Formats: sequence, C-alpha cells, structure tokens
Amino acid sequence: MDHDKYAVRKAIKEDCESIQRLIQELADYEKMSNGPQLDPKTLEQDGFGTRPFFEAFVAVGKESNQIIGFALYFFTYSTWQGKSLYMEDIYVQLQHRRKGVGLSLLRSVSQVALSENCVRLNFSVLNWNSPSIEFYKSLGASDLTEKEGWHCFRMNRAEIEQLAQCKA
Repeated sequence: MDHDKYAVRKAIKEDCESIQRLIQELADYEKMSNGPQLDPKTLEQDGFGTRPFFEAFVAVGKESNQIIGFALYFFTYSTWQGKSLYMEDIYVQLQHRRKGVGLSLLRSVSQVALSENCVRLNFSVLNWNSPSIEFYKSLGASDLTEKEGWHCFRMNRAEIEQLAQCKA
C-alpha cells in the first residue's frame, strides 16, 4: 500500500532489527519495558527460517526511509469455523499516529486473511488502552470479553515444562 508519506510492504529478514526496536517501543508504551526478550537474530530465525512462525508488514516513511510501524501475525485454526489469523502486534510510532498508518497496516493484514480464506481476525488489546479499543470497535471488531466472556490465558516455559512432565 502506497501513500504520500509512507508505504506498507511485507517485512523481509533485513527488517528484523527495526521490528525488534519497535517491539521494545510498544512494550514501553504498554508499560511492560522488561517484556521483550527477543533479539533480531531470533526474529530472523522465527520469521524467515525454514519453518516461519510469523509474517509481518512494515510501514516505511518515504522521507526518512525508516520503518515507522509494523503488524506481526500468524495463522491459527478455529475448531468451530476454520482458518483464522491472529495479529500478535500492531504498532505505529507516536509521531506517525493519526495519519492512516495503523489503518493501512491493519488493512494489509485483513487482505491476507481474506486471501487465505480466513473466517476470523483475532487480536488482543490491553484493557486500559481506550484509544485502540475505540479504534477497533469503530472498524466493527467485537470485544469478546464483553460480548462472550472469553478470557485469555498463558502458560510460560516453566509451566509448559512442568505440565509436560506430568504423568496422567
């Protein structure tokens, strides 16, 4: 997607350093600065290795030729409806917000979902992030916690290892 001030394109391996920097900016914005533990090499292996675990789009400023935003996603499967896409992160640098960059990134992700015949585009938003919640709702997204009562859960590596050792 091309606009006057920026262009959106598929991420390439060489973008991983910039994506990692933006992941850290997102974590800082989300008040979770110590969260990201991935380095650019891990992103390269996980996104562009022999078995890619994610795909991404980047927004590049035309004047600066710098990456100013990204959307990272992967495919999932709904046992009720079939193919789905999960958007793990979308982020646009503060100075480039309210210029259509986020919408362009989200639109690019939605086009991939449609081209792969996905029936859902899922993502999570922190409950205090009102601007994002209102933005997604304005596009027709449903808050599944409000609407259906779904809560997201996570098991970290230690819990996975403990569970894997359990004898049934």
